Amino acid sequence: MKWFANLARWFGDRLLPRHRARFVEDLPDRLGKRRVYLVGEEGAAWQAALLCPCGCAAHIQLSLVERDDPSWRATVHESGLVTLHPSIWRIKGCRAHFFVRQGRIIWARDSGITLPAGHH
Repeated sequence: MKWFANLARWFGDRLLPRHRARFVEDLPDRLGKRRVYLVGEEGAAWQAALLCPCGCAAHIQLSLVERDDPSWRATVHESGLVTLHPSIWRIKGCRAHFFVRQGRIIWARDSGITLPAGHH
């Protein structure tokens, strides 16, 4: 059965939409789905922004400034997929708690939203 899980993961990694980085000088008024906007100049981003992946359409803005508390790190992979560290946890609204790893949303078990079976 392990081979089946590996096969499902392989197909899922290739077929499921992922979050891609988009470098911008100014945050657009309207954020697109499955985008992580990296706001800054010439490769030096100071902010990341995305729509909440739970579907509530809330704008999430994260500081990438190391001395800020809290702050996050963004890694853009050669494929354009993005990783954000640490996890993102909305303390208001939907209370979603998730990780963004190579463009994939990985839901934390303690997320405040109701997840469909198999989406942990």
